[in-house]
Amino acid sequence: MKHLFTTLILCCSVGICLAQTDTTAVPVLSVDSTTTIQTTTLQTTAPVTTTAPVMNEVFRRNSVKMNLTSLAFSNYSFSYERAIARKITLVGGYSFTPETEAGSIPFISKALEMGEAATEDDSEEAQEITDILEDATVSSNAFTGEIRFYTGKKPGARGFYASVYGRYATFNLSHMYVYEDDLDFEYDLPITAKMSGFGGGVMLGAQWLIAKRVTFDWYIVGGHYGKLTGDFSAKTDLTMMPEGDRADLEADIEEVFTIGDKKYVDATVKDNGMFGKMNGPFAGIRGLGFNIGIAF
Repeated sequence: MKHLFTTLILCCSVGICLAQTDTTAVPVLSVDSTTTIQTTTLQTTAPVTTTAPVMNEVFRRNSVKMNLTSLAFSNYSFSYERAIARKITLVGGYSFTPETEAGSIPFISKALEMGEAATEDDSEEAQEITDILEDATVSSNAFTGEIRFYTGKKPGARGFYASVYGRYATFNLSHMYVYEDDLDFEYDLPITAKMSGFGGGVMLGAQWLIAKRVTFDWYIVGGHYGKLTGDFSAKTDLTMMPEGDRADLEADIEEVFTIGDKKYVDATVKDNGMFGKMNGPFAGIRGLGFNIGIAF
């Protein structure tokens, strides 16, 4: 009996020690004032180590933006940006220029005025290009795919970035070209051209979250290069045009699109009009672009 009593005391002592050092609550037998056996749960008494709170990195993964600078070219440009990693995003863009007279586009109009004021003794070729830009009607569509790599400690699409992008664009142009022969006889040639270009490039920029859900994206400098191809035609009755004038007309058109020794247009004059193909560089500059957007 004495040994049984001693054994019970040892068991109870071990149970209490385990209850005080275990990291989880365990049921322990206890005796109340009426000597009725009840089951109670003792809470852990292990020391709690306090650490600084860890803040979750919350950032907006999506944004839609509009390019304000492109409005100076009568061009409407929109983009969607999606974060695929903490500091890497994908951007898809679409821009278009509705059918517009090139001379009425604010930026082109101002450039033509400055050019005429600076060089009053323009060459015949330069003046011909100016006339084309003033009277031509243009429209375009462009699709851009881009991947961006951001810098900085803040999560998301914020800070300076470098990007690699590709662009596919289509252009439509119409212009009434007037050819005058040696006898001052004029031929009206309604030129219509369709071109498409594909190229790739790089760009540097910066983006800020200027409000809780408002972004400001700045295209600092960039550019792309690729290939531009297309066809043009000017359907009209040229059966009465002499062969010599036909050759001169072809040379005039090709000379406008010749840079150095490189000719980018091949023209052919037939009885039913003038036809040709274009094959040249597709080059462009992206810079000083200011975009405003909504992040979500």
